[in-house]
Amino acid sequence: MTTYPNPHRLWRRRLIALRSLLVVCLALALLTLPRFSPDLLPPPALLAGLAALLLPSLLAVCTLNVAPPRQQRLLGIELALDLLFVLALVQQLGGAANPLSFYLLVPLLLAALTLPPRVAWSLLALTLLGYTVVGLWHSAPAPHSTLHALSRELSPTHGLGMAVVFAALAAVLTLLGQVIQSLTREQQRQQERLLELAGRRERLYQVAATLAHQAHELNTPLSSLVMLADNARQEPGLPEATRDDLAQIEALARRLADRLRHADNAEPPQECAFRELGERLRQHLRHLCPTLTLTVEGPLDTPIRNAPAWFRVLANLGYNAIDAGAERLVVRLQDDGRQALLQVSDDGPRHERHPDREGLGIGLALVETTLETLGASLNLDFHRQWSQARIIWTPDRSTEDAPAHGHP
Repeated sequence: MTTYPNPHRLWRRRLIALRSLLVVCLALALLTLPRFSPDLLPPPALLAGLAALLLPSLLAVCTLNVAPPRQQRLLGIELALDLLFVLALVQQLGGAANPLSFYLLVPLLLAALTLPPRVAWSLLALTLLGYTVVGLWHSAPAPHSTLHALSRELSPTHGLGMAVVFAALAAVLTLLGQVIQSLTREQQRQQERLLELAGRRERLYQVAATLAHQAHELNTPLSSLVMLADNARQEPGLPEATRDDLAQIEALARRLADRLRHADNAEPPQECAFRELGERLRQHLRHLCPTLTLTVEGPLDTPIRNAPAWFRVLANLGYNAIDAGAERLVVRLQDDGRQALLQVSDDGPRHERHPDREGLGIGLALVETTLETLGASLNLDFHRQWSQARIIWTPDRSTEDAPAHGHP
């Protein structure tokens, strides 16, 4: 069974990296400011506030291995602490006019991408409330400092505009995160459904292959029983009672064999085109082995007489290919007017550790018996990775001398 990593644990790890990178970048930026102006020396409180941003990361490091159901709750707590620490830092550095206040949008977006709607909108309300509080109540920076200019010399209209922009950005990012999270969940559900359907389809294929093998194992002995009973009835001097018993045996065996082979009504009419014969064979073998690929080549419009007998021949060859583990079957017809060639090729067995083919016993005996009634001959050529059956006959003989029905 495939196991997937906990998404909230992944997000907490990313938060650790994000906070660490933020603190390092801000600390480096503040430490380089005195090189441009001595008045821009960062106060110790600012560096201490930046270090406080790492406290949620410390909580994440200590609780990364807790149970998965608690990871989501801990992620919400960390994001709330992150917002509170940033608000406290902004309150000490001049209030909402400080550009650092826009960092509040980062944990807000992360909450919208990972947490349920109720928690995400609660954090949005906390952020807007905190932004309003630090905008109205904050520590006054030292006179004639850069922070003093940011917090005191801006007009009230400018401060109101910044608050409106911040609130709009916060709401849009929260809504966007929730939409992305919803789409991600829907995509994940679709993938899970596809995996479940693929698993069900694979199990159905296995069941179909098992049933096909069992049906073939039952079908060939029954067909042999029909053939032997029919031959026995032709013996001269047979008692009438024995002849009746053989007729009953043949009728019962034929009925069972017909139920196994023709439950899907795949047997063609007495005469049909080679195209239709190949399509019926494809439908028939698809029920037995859904993964088998059947290719029909040659003059597709050529009429085939005694189509049910030819269908049984091709079906038995298909059964043998399926038993040998073939994945591809090619049926090719060649007819020059004097002689016709029907070539059936497959690629089984497909594993080198199983070099011996199976299913080449009674099934092929039935094929040869049926072909005799059609005036055709069979040549077989086997290889470890493929097999080929070549059926040769004279079209005039097969269409005029063959009986209207062949033995199964």
